[in-house]
Amino acid sequence: MRLNMILSFGCMIVMVLSMCVIENSATGATIYLQDIDSGLTSPTGKFREMDVVDQLFSVLYRDSYNYTQAIVEMTSNDVGDTLHGTLNANNLKPNFGYQLKLAGFSGTPDNELIGLAGRWWRETWNGTAWANGINLNNKGNGESPNPNDGNYFSQRDETDPTSPTGLKYRFTGYLVFDYFITDEAGGAILNFNTDSSYHVLWKTAQRGRDTSDGPLKTSAFDADLSSAYYDTGGDDYPLQTVSIYGEWERLPVGGVFLQYGYYSASLYITEESFHGSGGAPYAGNWAAAMGADITFTLCQNLPVRNNGTPPEYHLTPQEAYDTEGGSTIIQSQSELFTENISMDLDKTLSLQGGYNCDYSMNTGFTIINGNIMISNGTVTLGNFILK
Repeated sequence: MRLNMILSFGCMIVMVLSMCVIENSATGATIYLQDIDSGLTSPTGKFREMDVVDQLFSVLYRDSYNYTQAIVEMTSNDVGDTLHGTLNANNLKPNFGYQLKLAGFSGTPDNELIGLAGRWWRETWNGTAWANGINLNNKGNGESPNPNDGNYFSQRDETDPTSPTGLKYRFTGYLVFDYFITDEAGGAILNFNTDSSYHVLWKTAQRGRDTSDGPLKTSAFDADLSSAYYDTGGDDYPLQTVSIYGEWERLPVGGVFLQYGYYSASLYITEESFHGSGGAPYAGNWAAAMGADITFTLCQNLPVRNNGTPPEYHLTPQEAYDTEGGSTIIQSQSELFTENISMDLDKTLSLQGGYNCDYSMNTGFTIINGNIMISNGTVTLGNFILK
């Protein structure tokens, strides 16, 4: 049977396309961040009431806005070699800088793995409560283990029989892995990957960017286009251009990865205060804004394979299709791929998605953020979601 079709709006031939789903958001791989109180995972503190260039929001906006008004959707992979995907935000604070971070749950194995890629927040049991939270701030020369890891390992098992855990200290590992600036309406689209570890964000007007730091992200905007500011009806604000970057926490930027394993963590966006830029009382103090729980598995195997003897592993379905030898089955982990797939060879294949790390079990769906075009051959799709 020959197909000449583009899969972008529907699964039209059921006998060939089994378990193919077309959705606007991917089931099982999309989370929605919710408004949270500040005071979660250092640094913590009050909210910022001015934009990224220190222009103050109006009293009306400051008194009326809260994060329940924002919609932040994150679509990512359940399984893969890194956690990656797209964050789509609407109605955050306008012209505003945010961090994107993962935070573990204290005492769990994956909390330690997050801290070993990122940073450590340490609290001390004072006899009645966890208090005196501080960052471990000696990042050394960027190599792991760093001095913060040394403190963590030397202190994590110190006992205190009066504490709920029997331990003197409570450690939370967290990883700042990306950052963004919203537009005049508080919107942003961020394609992210957990391949970097950042300490904090800076504006280039505050501090020069080092070659080891993260990429510059630049925004040009006019506050007159937003209802969040004072408005006299005229041209109240100049055009602004600002560039920000992430100061490295561990090196190299673009080459710091979480270890393989299963993760149950929280994902947050945190307001960036730029070390009090703009001055009290409106500068803020790195308040956590929105968050949600997230689970994912990081695999040692590449995310796609031709299931021959022996199997051949590939980075994408297109690569596996193009290099397919005698195998008639291509298997994919429960991954997210942003690509258009073209199938134009005269052969019969089965593309099976949604596998776990070792391809021993089908646990979900493979998400294709793009089209699948079949112009030749016979292709059976199973457990794929097309966005």
